[in-house]
Amino acid sequence: MNLVNGGVEREFKIGDLFDIRPTKNYGLTNNDLFKTNGTIPVIVNSSFNNGVGNYVNLEPTEKGNIVTFSDTTTSESIFYQPRDFIGYSHVQGVYPFSSNWREKTLLYFVAVFRKATLNRFDYANKFNRKIAKEINIKLPITANGEIDFDFMENFIKAIQKLIIKDLVIWSQKKIEATKQVVGL
Repeated sequence: MNLVNGGVEREFKIGDLFDIRPTKNYGLTNNDLFKTNGTIPVIVNSSFNNGVGNYVNLEPTEKGNIVTFSDTTTSESIFYQPRDFIGYSHVQGVYPFSSNWREKTLLYFVAVFRKATLNRFDYANKFNRKIAKEINIKLPITANGEIDFDFMENFIKAIQKLIIKDLVIWSQKKIEATKQVVGL
C-alpha cells in the first residue's frame, strides 16, 4: 500500500517488535495506593485521560517511553506513556525491542495499533497480551525494507504542527469575538 509520501508499508506482527508483559504494581488496595497526592502517574484500566487514574507520591515501577493497555477492557485503552509511572493490575506494558522507538514513532504506533484493534474487543471478548502479540499492523518501510522511523517521526511532527496552527486560528477567532462583545 502506498503512503502519502509515495513510500510503501508492510505488515509486522506486534510480538516481533515489542515484548508485552504486565506492568509492575504495588499490589495495594486503591485506598492505600491513592492515599497520597503526588506527581507520579498511576496507569489504570481506563480508556480516558491517557490511562492515568491519579498521581501519587510513590516511586515509579515502570520507565516511561512505552505503550500501555488494559487487558480488562476494550482496545481503547492503548496509550503512549511519556513519563515514568506506576503500573496497575491488568495493565500491560508494550516494551520496544529496538531503541529506534522514540516518542513520536511510538505515537504513530499507538495510532496503527488502535486501528488494527478497533471494534474487535469488548468486555465479553477481552483484549489481552497473547492476542496483542499476534496482531498485524502496517508500518512504513524504507527502500531496503526496514521500518521507516524517520517517516513516522516526521508524520507525527506534521500533524502536531497542523493542530497547533488550528488552535492558534481558533484562539484568535475567540479573542476577536470577545473583543466585539465587550466593545474593544
